[in-house]
Amino acid sequence: MAKRSPKLIKICLENRGEDSETPWAEDLGPAKDAPKGSRKVRLVNVPFMHAKPTWGDVIVVSPVADGLPTWDSNNIAWSKIGTRILEDSGRFAMIVNFTPPSTDASGGVAFGALDKTCAALDIVCEGCYGPTDGRPGCVYLAVPGQLEPEDVMAVLDAVPAKLEQIHPEPPRKKRAGKQPKPVAKPAKKSPAKKAAANKPAANKPAAKKPAAKKSAKPAKKRAASARRHAKQ
Repeated sequence: MAKRSPKLIKICLENRGEDSETPWAEDLGPAKDAPKGSRKVRLVNVPFMHAKPTWGDVIVVSPVADGLPTWDSNNIAWSKIGTRILEDSGRFAMIVNFTPPSTDASGGVAFGALDKTCAALDIVCEGCYGPTDGRPGCVYLAVPGQLEPEDVMAVLDAVPAKLEQIHPEPPRKKRAGKQPKPVAKPAKKSPAKKAAANKPAANKPAAKKPAAKKSAKPAKKRAASARRHAKQ
C-alpha cells in the first residue's frame, strides 16, 4: 500500500497581530483542550519572522474570523516560548547572509552548495531571497540542537560564497587589552659582594678603659706631710 502523503495546510504565525507570516504545516488532526476547531500541526517550513516555532515543531492553531488557523505567541517571554509549543523538534533557527562571487551573480550555485552542505548535517535550508544589486542573499536554517552555530559556520565555510551569520548574533571578538608592564627585578649581587654581605661581622676586642689617674693631693697637704717627716 502506497504511503499516504501528509495533508498540508496554510497556517498563520503572529504576535498579537504583528510579525504575521503564513508557512505550510502538516495537519495532525483535532487538538484536545483547545478552542473548538483547533488543530495540531507540524511545521514544514522554516519561518522567517519567528525563531520559534521552527521546522518540525508541533503547535496548536486555532480558527480566527476571516483568516487562516493561527498560532499567536501572545508576546510571551523568550524564556517561556517552549510553553507555546506542543512538541519541540529540538531545532533552532539560524539566519545566514551569502554573497556569491561575480561568476555566480544570481547566487544559484552558492545556494545549491549551501543546501547540499546543510543536508549532510541534517540542517533544513530555505532561501529567503537571492542576492541582487549588491545586496547579499539570505537563507534560514533549522539546525539540530546538538550543533553549535560556530560549528555550522565552520562547515559552511567550504561553500563558494562570502557568509555572514546574522542570527543568533555571533559573539564579538575581544579586543586585545594592554599588557601589564613587567615588574623590574632587583639587580643580582656579584658573588663577591654576596659573600661579603653574608659574612658574619668579626668579634672586635673590647676597648680597654683608660687607667684612672691618681688624684693629686692638694699642695697644702703635701707641705704639711713634709714638715712632719722632717721633725721626726
